[in-house]
Order: sequence, then C-alpha cells, then structure tokens
Amino acid sequence: MSSYKGHLFGGVLFFIPFAFLYAVLFGDGKLPLLQFIFHTAILFGITLLFALFPDIDTKSKGQKIFYLIFIAVDLALIFTNHLREAAFLGLFAMLPLISTHRGWTHSFWAAFVIPLPFLLIPMWLAESKTLVGLPYYLAAVTGYLSHRFMDGIFFRK
Repeated sequence: MSSYKGHLFGGVLFFIPFAFLYAVLFGDGKLPLLQFIFHTAILFGITLLFALFPDIDTKSKGQKIFYLIFIAVDLALIFTNHLREAAFLGLFAMLPLISTHRGWTHSFWAAFVIPLPFLLIPMWLAESKTLVGLPYYLAAVTGYLSHRFMDGIFFRK
C-alpha cells in the first residue's frame, strides 16, 4: 500500500510512457505547440488526480482534493441553473462514502468505468460519436491503474 506521495510518484511514472504515446500521436505539428503543451499539462493533471481517486473512499488528501473539486463544480452548476447536473454530481460524489476502503473504488473494473464521462460527455454534447475525450479517458485510466500498481493489487480483481 502506498501513501499520497507514493501514489503521485506512481502517477508520474505511469504518465511517462503515456506522454510519449501522446507525443507520437499528436506532436510533430499535428497540434500547434502551445495547444499541445496545454493538453499535455491537462493530461498530466488528470493522471495525477486519478492516481489518487481510489482512496476517495477513506479520509485522505486525495479525498479532500476531489471533494473540493466536486463542491466547486457543483456550485458552478447550481449558479448557472444546471440543477439536474448538480443533483447527479452530488449523488455520484456521495457513492464512494458508502463503500469500504479497498471496496469498489479499488476494483479493476472501476479503473475503466469511473473515467467514462471523459469519453461519453463529449459524445453526448456533440450528439455524435466522437473520440475527442479519448486522451482524457486514457489519462484517467493510466492514473487509476498506477494506483492499483502502487498498492500491489494491479492484477487482482
């Protein structure tokens, strides 16, 4: 089992090959340089956040970070009159609290299901099949799997 800093370190280690793949696919002039750097920084942040996410089910620094983000996003949704979205975010934000530590948030399937909004929301907004969210989804999965690896449960259910 790893600490907060250990999970961040694991996220950095797992991000390196991910960033290399991203650079091969989207670097070399495929995106303007500043846009490429900005997207890479966002992907790095997502990877680190999801390296901490599985510990949201227990008092941890990761839990504090995520709930601060949830509160900020929920308030923004409320003040912009997106009440249904705010209600769903509030509901989903509570789900980890009814779990035991190393329960479903540490499961292998959760690494692929929890980040799905990165993939599905752009499709829903575009009302068509689009893969614009794929790099963000893969960054989240990378971070999530790094957490499992650092906890020594990478290949377990």
